Amino acid sequence: MNKLPAATNIILLVTILIQTSCVGFQKSNAPLNRHNKCQAPLSKECFHVTDLWQNTINSVVWANYPSEIGYYQSVVWEDDFNNAWVIKGHEINITKQFILKLDHSQRLCVAAHELAHLKLGHYYSKIGLIIATNSLPKSEKIIRTEGFALNEQEEANELALVFINNLKSGNVMVELCKNAFRKWQA
Repeated sequence: MNKLPAATNIILLVTILIQTSCVGFQKSNAPLNRHNKCQAPLSKECFHVTDLWQNTINSVVWANYPSEIGYYQSVVWEDDFNNAWVIKGHEINITKQFILKLDHSQRLCVAAHELAHLKLGHYYSKIGLIIATNSLPKSEKIIRTEGFALNEQEEANELALVFINNLKSGNVMVELCKNAFRKWQA
């Protein structure tokens, strides 16, 4: 019996896992390697921004998935750049610099966008798993998660706008988010 195919499969699997799940290995300055997360015991400022980010996330979740309040957790990093991101699971990351720069409406746009990445399974689609989308809010547009070739930022923007619309804040808020997404991704 030839054992080469099994060994080849194991090597391939390990290579895929390393390339897709170890963000910290890809960049030496990645937030995951810098250990500068706002953690307990929190400074007054870290407590404030972590609470602010959690309340923003909860606002978006409450309007779209009320049974999931408390599942998504805010993670704030004490970094000197503007960014928000998700990797997998239920943590929605943002830098302290970025959250302090954003007003309430902009924070809602960012939280909706990052939640959309999680709901669309973008992390998992990169490793070849597709997440069923039947639990997503109804939209006039089709939201697809077929895998590697789709523009995940545009896809997340589209779903984020559905989330924002469900906040019942009106068309002005939806337009604000559309403009913010264009500006931030230009």
